Amino acid sequence: MPGMNRLLKTIGFVTVLLITCLSLLTGCQSQKQDASPDAAGVAPGSAGLETGNPGSEPDMLTITGDGVERETKFTPDELKSMEDGLAGACYSAVSNWPAKKFIVGKGVKLTPLLQKAGIKEDAQTIIVRAADGYNASFTREQLEEKRFCYPALVKGSAEGAVEVPMILAWEYQEDTSDLSEAASGKLRLLFGQTGLNDAITAAFVKGVTTIEVLTTLPGQWGAVRAEPAPGEVKPGTEVVLGHPAQDLVKIYYTLDGTVPDTKSLLYNPSTSYFRPELNKPIPVDQPITIKAIAVGFGKHNSEVATFRYE
Repeated sequence: MPGMNRLLKTIGFVTVLLITCLSLLTGCQSQKQDASPDAAGVAPGSAGLETGNPGSEPDMLTITGDGVERETKFTPDELKSMEDGLAGACYSAVSNWPAKKFIVGKGVKLTPLLQKAGIKEDAQTIIVRAADGYNASFTREQLEEKRFCYPALVKGSAEGAVEVPMILAWEYQEDTSDLSEAASGKLRLLFGQTGLNDAITAAFVKGVTTIEVLTTLPGQWGAVRAEPAPGEVKPGTEVVLGHPAQDLVKIYYTLDGTVPDTKSLLYNPSTSYFRPELNKPIPVDQPITIKAIAVGFGKHNSEVATFRYE
């Protein structure tokens, strides 16, 4: 039986060899699969890139909400063909740094777009939304009030102020007042100031895709607060004005008894996270009456708060 034993040993060796080869082959196949793109088309360990929804219309502007008679969509070509609504202008602007600058833009006025969608008389709130989720809210009054470009903004002068419209611009350029320098881009909301200190750049929404018009009441900003409390204080006491939403509003005040507005003294030119040292307390060296309001986008101005110090 020696021949039979040799045969069995040979068969056993071949079997082991085959099993080993199959294991190695399976391992190679497994590594190859791990390195291949996954179901989303992105290889493991690489950054996923958004390709967009095949059924979406990224360049389409949609006006929607219960504040319009009908949802209305506009293609870029349709916007550019609205000859009665086209506009181009230079806009003065102040940021929360606060930095003063100019930006030029060419586009279409917002008002005729809303009219084409049938804006209702009881529409109260307008939200301008971007593709990336950023948005800015306005009351109807903020949308329709007169706004200006101040050519002498850097000098702190309202001389030569020019009324400018609120537009959706498809051409724009920052840090220039030359309209010919405007360059193509995604739709961007641009509008003017109501006063020299009106900080508006945060509401210049880029990549606008949707305008939502609502009948929802926008509400009113809460009243400005003051510390220390009004009354008799020591000479040299510094009054600190504040607001629960101080980084969302601007506090305007007067010291002569008049009602403050956006042309009055500005208490907080910067937000708390940029340059808080610019938000300076008001010294009390003689009897004074401070009147203050909070102004911000998306809500009505606060009631006038009055603080009297002796």
